[in-house]
Amino acid sequence: MKKNVLSAILTICILLFAASSGVSAAEQAFKFGYIDLQKVMALSSQGQVATQKIQAKQDQLRTELQAKQTEISVVKDELERQGMMLSPEKRTEKESDYQKMVRDFKIFVSDSEKDMKALEGEFLKKMLKELEEVTAEFGKNGKYQLILEKRSGIIYADETFDVTDDLIKAYDQWIKAQGKK
Repeated sequence: MKKNVLSAILTICILLFAASSGVSAAEQAFKFGYIDLQKVMALSSQGQVATQKIQAKQDQLRTELQAKQTEISVVKDELERQGMMLSPEKRTEKESDYQKMVRDFKIFVSDSEKDMKALEGEFLKKMLKELEEVTAEFGKNGKYQLILEKRSGIIYADETFDVTDDLIKAYDQWIKAQGKK
């Protein structure tokens, strides 16, 4: 009976050792990394081009908004200065014009915000599509089994698994190879 118990314990120990050594071999073969998508968007050449185009559009809209605000202020000042001297019909007409300008301004602001969101969305969608292709190629070439996005589910990962900088280089090279700007 003692021999049976000893052989059973020995068998279990051998199986546990074999199983644990098999896991470590599998762990060594498993290669994964993560990327910081915000960093890729900010530091890649394509991300910088997108940022510049978005900034240029924002500057253009800001200039238009300031011009419209100035125009509205001038009309308001005129109305306040000349209001008492104007006939009731003229005053009503000027007030109506002023209210229309304010409404048009609000519509312009709303449309501008929508345009900016659409432009940002367009660049984001394009870059994400390109990055999906580049990341897949990068993963295959680097023999990665898994590449995750840093902000979607990773609570902690050692920085040695961060492949963001390498992916940015690969993305920039891919863009050059595609002849895109």
